[in-house]
Amino acid sequence: MEPRFETRGAFRVLGVEDDAYKIEKVDPGFNDLWMNKFMSQHDIVQPHSTDGAYYAVWFGTTETDISKGKHLAGMAVRDDAKVPDGWVIRDVPAAEYAVFETTLRDVGNATEHALSRWLPNSEYELDAPKPRFDLMPPDTTGQESPVSVWIPVRKKRKGRKGR
Repeated sequence: MEPRFETRGAFRVLGVEDDAYKIEKVDPGFNDLWMNKFMSQHDIVQPHSTDGAYYAVWFGTTETDISKGKHLAGMAVRDDAKVPDGWVIRDVPAAEYAVFETTLRDVGNATEHALSRWLPNSEYELDAPKPRFDLMPPDTTGQESPVSVWIPVRKKRKGRKGR
């Protein structure tokens, strides 16, 4: 699985967040965050969305420990978005990304491949502390729906073989 490379400007994500270690266990953390917490206010957020897509943004995780940090379930929004009680709005800075195409069913495996296999053997390193994210199109409805995994990268500095 080889990525494509894409530069993306800064954007804002509005949503609900939880500790990544809870989410990595898949159930009930993932379903609770997305289905119970995010979807309960989806109708308030959706009109402010810039692209209709859903974002799973991982703040503070590393290529060796994806269970650290925070997971934000949300949508990219305009600056005038209304923030429901208990929700957060976080900025994702501009970055160069290695983008891996997969399905919702295989997003975990694709992320693991990108961080633990592809990245250490590439000419790139994680551009920390910029967050990585999963992008799900507006029509994501099931396990076979397309998802892209966006890993912020930069060229390795001379003399470095990875982290």
